[in-house]
Amino acid sequence: MLELLPEVGVVLPAGAGTLRFGATAEEAAATLAAVPGSHRARQCMTLTRAGYKQLRHAHDAWLGGILFDRSWNTVATFGNIVVTVAAGGPDRTDRLTLITVEANTPPHTSATHAVAWDGVDLFGHPAQDVAAVLPGPTRPSSPTADDLTAPQLGLWLRRKPRPVDRWSQLTLLDTTTGWEPCCTGTFACSEGGDGLVGILR
Repeated sequence: MLELLPEVGVVLPAGAGTLRFGATAEEAAATLAAVPGSHRARQCMTLTRAGYKQLRHAHDAWLGGILFDRSWNTVATFGNIVVTVAAGGPDRTDRLTLITVEANTPPHTSATHAVAWDGVDLFGHPAQDVAAVLPGPTRPSSPTADDLTAPQLGLWLRRKPRPVDRWSQLTLLDTTTGWEPCCTGTFACSEGGDGLVGILR
């Protein structure tokens, strides 16, 4: 079981340790290196913060996982659960502030490990049942209305296209990510964002 600890990090299965917010890239990589099958991910993007003139666009690209940072590309797999890590915004590029967890499963296939918050298996129950127990306020999140954020937890839940009615992806953020100059909250920029700026030239 992976256990989410908002504002702390993620407890990994099988005694692999805890990924803690605030860790350096080396510390996070060392924690994940103990997991069989962990590896450096091959990046398909070469976007960096320098490629964005406006913070709000960089924030959106970072939140969507398309900003490139060579030192934060370690991936660990637990059965069909995939964990990736990333650093924060402009003021926290050297510290872990984002952990992504994804169930890499075909439709209607159960995850091999529970991904839990406060005893609730976030991927193991219908999406609406999970949403009902999250502390409010919750709200839909971009890019689709099917996504859900629980800002109090620093949690962003996503699912693969319907008809599957279970969450299959999540992002857990540290409450302070370094994007405060442009954002009203963890998951939204005050003037909106568009992570494609910098890709389309």
